[in-house]
Amino acid sequence: MQKNIASLFDKTLAMASLTGDKLADVFSKETHRFTITGLSRSGKSMLFTSLITMLKSRSEEGYACLPLLRYLPPSQVLDMQVLPLEGYKVFPHIDNLAALEAGCWPDATEEAYGFKLVVRLKQTSSLKRHVLPHTDVVFEFIDYPGEWITDIPMLGKTYAHWSDSAWAQLSSGPQQYFAASWKAFVNGFDFEQTPTPSLIEQLVSAYRSYLVEAKANGISLLQPGSFLLDSSDFNWHEYGFTPLPSSITSDVSHPWFRAFNKHYGTFQSRWLTPLKQSIFKETDKQIILVDLFEGLNHSRQHLYQLKETLSHLADTFVYGQSSWFSRKVLKKEQIGKVAFVATKSDLIPVSQRDNLLSLLMQITEGARARFTDKPIEFEHFLVSAMQVTDDGAHSDAIRYKDNSGRYVESTFEPIPSALKEMEEGAHFPVPQVRVPTDYKARILAGKGIDRLLQFLLGKGE
Repeated sequence: MQKNIASLFDKTLAMASLTGDKLADVFSKETHRFTITGLSRSGKSMLFTSLITMLKSRSEEGYACLPLLRYLPPSQVLDMQVLPLEGYKVFPHIDNLAALEAGCWPDATEEAYGFKLVVRLKQTSSLKRHVLPHTDVVFEFIDYPGEWITDIPMLGKTYAHWSDSAWAQLSSGPQQYFAASWKAFVNGFDFEQTPTPSLIEQLVSAYRSYLVEAKANGISLLQPGSFLLDSSDFNWHEYGFTPLPSSITSDVSHPWFRAFNKHYGTFQSRWLTPLKQSIFKETDKQIILVDLFEGLNHSRQHLYQLKETLSHLADTFVYGQSSWFSRKVLKKEQIGKVAFVATKSDLIPVSQRDNLLSLLMQITEGARARFTDKPIEFEHFLVSAMQVTDDGAHSDAIRYKDNSGRYVESTFEPIPSALKEMEEGAHFPVPQVRVPTDYKARILAGKGIDRLLQFLLGKGE
């Protein structure tokens, strides 16, 4: 009882300590912080670019895009600004639009970006209008490389545990088809040699070559993904490590185990812990982007691995509903709304999208199981950040410009609505679409983003 009273007293003091400006912010500013979680190639950069373009065009130019977004009625929007988010590089929205203008898709995210969208709404209540003439709705978005998020679960593992599990993964599933060179290198390596910096670099370079090849072939569960990006602050050249055979990891006195165990600890303390503290915190809404086409284009095993990867990632975040006091005064957040989003849904005909949605729901089963007994709202969405295709001559066809600039029509066989329906060895080729010359109009014609935002921003919807 005394502890509860002390806690309440501390919170009351926190409220009393707010200055007049901060207290006004509490009542006139509404902040939503989004973390977009997506693996490499899931379309994060394009989604951010389209989102900014849509909201600016809607508020500043009067375009009738996002028709289902009732939360920000255009008639009440007074102003909108894109501002930097403290501690992050500014998202390259203008650069991405310039790339589209030049006929190129935006570069993949290779470092953390953050930005704010501040939408000022006029008050509709006559009473509130006299006290607070407007309300600022602040959207804080964080974009970060997909390669980083696959590494966060390594915080909960010892080096030996991670090494054994990584070795098991690259010996089974789709990874095994790309790990032959790495395993041959290990089998021919003399671990009786002292682990000098030169020999460690040889081993790490060989393992990184495997990671690069596997990524190029659609493998989603790759650790450490941070080793794939030169933009990572962690110096993998100096503190690199690899999985080792169990004959070494089972001997804690082995020189190679001791060297890599130490480097792994450095990776956890100097890179993963600060990364999780700085990026994966104070977010109340999460968008999990899923590129189902990467798996469909390769194999059923790729899709099963995607399901496994999403299950592991769900352990990374803190889920639950934050109270008003926690959000406004204590600045503590838990994720209370989660949107699972299948991107690039315009790459298949409308007639196939129910199957795509059903497949998305199965792929996210493991991740959603982490929400059991927690007050979390979640929903599944199909989204196209840019409508790059047109309807075909019949319901199972679409039209688009291919990479050669030809306007072609493709007819699709039904995609599976469940993993068991996809035969072993089967794959579904993904159309290679050129950046449309009318890219802005096609961004504004993108589908599903209005429903996505309405779910995340709405109360009880």
